[in-house]
Amino acid sequence: MAVVLPQFPVGSVLMPYMPVELRVFEPRYLNLMGELMTAEKPIFGIPFFGQNVEPGEAPEVLTVGTVAQIDDFGMTDDFMGITGTGTRRYVVTQWLEPEPYPRAEVEFLPDFAWEERLDSHRLKLELEVRGLLSRASTYGELLWGVDTEVSEEPVASVWQLAGMLPVQSSELHTLLASETLEDLIERTLAVCAGGNHFLDELERGDAS
Repeated sequence: MAVVLPQFPVGSVLMPYMPVELRVFEPRYLNLMGELMTAEKPIFGIPFFGQNVEPGEAPEVLTVGTVAQIDDFGMTDDFMGITGTGTRRYVVTQWLEPEPYPRAEVEFLPDFAWEERLDSHRLKLELEVRGLLSRASTYGELLWGVDTEVSEEPVASVWQLAGMLPVQSSELHTLLASETLEDLIERTLAVCAGGNHFLDELERGDAS
């Protein structure tokens, strides 16, 4: 069932269970946040892609996004700051009129359920992600450190590990669109393998 959800495209990907911090200064998004400050459940969507079709038209490629639950608001003289957490995933089925702020009809994707048979896969995933972060950190400062803590809840930890990857947003968007938890783990491991291959080539080039 489609529901209408405010949209705040930020050019990046928010994973479920991951934190988000935003500085809001554009008038239409300040308008949105003003309304959310009085809402019982202040939520909005963060899609990777913004509206690129006429209002009322369905996009050719479904945009997957994540609902952001606002945890706190803050104000300065120059902008409004918000902190929140990623919750449910959704797909945009139809963009609506962009005023007073972007909105879209969305359908929520099912939540993943944990299966004990994936325990060893999750452990391997954590080792691979932290190993890649350790290698990549020697080339510059990363958003997430190798010692960043993840949830003890296994589904949440898999999403968080995927969200910590030092890769392009387009790759994270592909992970966000995973159809099953096993698919998410396999895709994330493949991204780690690709990242390590890239670093191998980079190090061979440095050595020569």
